[in-house]
Amino acid sequence: MISIGPDELKSQWPGVPLIDVRGRDEHAQAHVPGSWNIPLDELASNLASLPPHTTMYVMCGSGKRSTQAVSLLSEYGFGAVNVSGGITEWYRNGHPVTYATATENVPGERPKRPSSLSLEIVLNKLRRTR
Repeated sequence: MISIGPDELKSQWPGVPLIDVRGRDEHAQAHVPGSWNIPLDELASNLASLPPHTTMYVMCGSGKRSTQAVSLLSEYGFGAVNVSGGITEWYRNGHPVTYATATENVPGERPKRPSSLSLEIVLNKLRRTR
């Protein structure tokens, strides 16, 4: 399996197709601008929508799900490259990330919280260490 780091991806991005295989909530919270969100559990059923004869770059939160996705894509004849370290390393290396906009809360209601806090927590910690 071919893997590259976030800096190598940045040297080619946004000119290459980038698939983010994290869940929809995770992608909505923070993602690489222009990435396609196809959650890992939906990837097999969406193979027909992928461009043929094109190498896909695949990212997740840290690299585990993207490794599985690259294996699946390769089985079906797609060129696929794992982005090691995922969006976590992409962010740590100072590359652009699009964040969810704050949702408005109705007075008197409990504040809305994202359903996937793990990436938000990691990104907040990273912001504090920069």
